[in-house]
Amino acid sequence: MKNGRRVMVGVVVAVTGLVSCGSDPADAPLMNGDSGSVTSNKITGSVEEWKVNVSAKKARAGDVSFTIENAGTIPHEFLVVKTDYKVGKIPLGANNRFDEEGEGLSVIDEIPEWAPKTTGTLTVKLE
Repeated sequence: MKNGRRVMVGVVVAVTGLVSCGSDPADAPLMNGDSGSVTSNKITGSVEEWKVNVSAKKARAGDVSFTIENAGTIPHEFLVVKTDYKVGKIPLGANNRFDEEGEGLSVIDEIPEWAPKTTGTLTVKLE
């Protein structure tokens, strides 16, 4: 992580008209699950409506692989985002939802929208 920047992984529900529960889905992997201080460059997990669970919340610089199951009932995206915002402080956009094009956010890469009950994979080189 360069210059104190954090890389956050989040999920964006890719269906219009859904109502947000008010929390920032982009911060979910840092709040959900019990990944504690586990560090790994091979991260597994799952996404579902308003939840992201991952096996580790830290990785070393270099290639980081994500294998994520869509355990929800609707299609989801999985985004790797770079930001200077502190955990829990990413502002919400329209309809009280995470705005992947919001100011101060840079999407590094993503698993594009994929079907429920299937698995998506992504490998990114992180600082």
